[in-house]
Amino acid sequence: MGCGASSPMPIGNLPNERSSLLPTSSTTLNQQLDLNQNPKRDRRRIVVPLDELVQNFLLVWLDEKIDESVDDYGHSIKQLRRTVNKIETFCETDECIEYILQLQNQKILLIISGALCETVVPRVHNMTQLYSIYVFCQKKEKYEEWAKQWSKVKGIFTEIIPICDAVRQSARQCDEDSIVINAVSSLNQIEPLFMYTQFFKEIILEIDFDEKKQINELAEYAREKYAGNDEHLVIIDEFVRDYRSHLDENNKPVWWYTRECFIYHMLNKALGKLQVETLLKMGIVIRDLHRNIEKLHAEQTNEMSDGTTKEITVYRGKAMTQEDF
Repeated sequence: MGCGASSPMPIGNLPNERSSLLPTSSTTLNQQLDLNQNPKRDRRRIVVPLDELVQNFLLVWLDEKIDESVDDYGHSIKQLRRTVNKIETFCETDECIEYILQLQNQKILLIISGALCETVVPRVHNMTQLYSIYVFCQKKEKYEEWAKQWSKVKGIFTEIIPICDAVRQSARQCDEDSIVINAVSSLNQIEPLFMYTQFFKEIILEIDFDEKKQINELAEYAREKYAGNDEHLVIIDEFVRDYRSHLDENNKPVWWYTRECFIYHMLNKALGKLQVETLLKMGIVIRDLHRNIEKLHAEQTNEMSDGTTKEITVYRGKAMTQEDF
């Protein structure tokens, strides 16, 4: 994929100031030549439907000097895909902004080069779909003062690993913020969606699963969603191999859910958007997670010195846009 390609993000390499934009395959070269001969051709990328994304967010990387033939770039993409499954790279500003504008109902984490940040950030900062921005440059001090005026800029970075750490934090917060909170005007009213989810949970808890079959089907479903993401494919294989062993003794359902992996992201997305197909595929995990939480709650209650059950008040915070509020 060259600068003008319309195909999805390939694995290439991290940019440097001396790099040149060279096609990496005959297909890419033909696409580039075709675009050069037909400058008015529609160069918009195909936006992946929201339901096909396994996470509540995707990552967009904009840099005029992205060179997909350099090894460092491929390493950077691999590091980022540990957290974000869907990544799109751009070297043309207008193409990138047009793509972002199409993603009205998705959350975007944006990596942008220092050379472009001062002109692009003012154009995209107030877009509700833009969740956070990371400036990737060689001279951090050059942009630190400028960044203070833009709340979505989460930092100025000169290396990819700190960006990965910052993206991981934002991704976790984005997942938490995506949980739907509904308000009712009367305590006698019940939100229909709440009723549906309660009914669904009760049904899931009553299903007598063929556990081996269910786990294999979930793994195959996850492999399709994470195709090309070697890091997560290895974790999926581990899930198939180890999930059922010592399930009750080691709190494995909770451990898998809190782990930074496909279980956490797919389940959060499915619960937030009520994606029935994914929820059914993950039914055995939902059931086991429910039982594990019940078990931990019972253990916590039994540990109280006076033997009585005590109510525990918990609070939850959520970031909301003005439109959502």
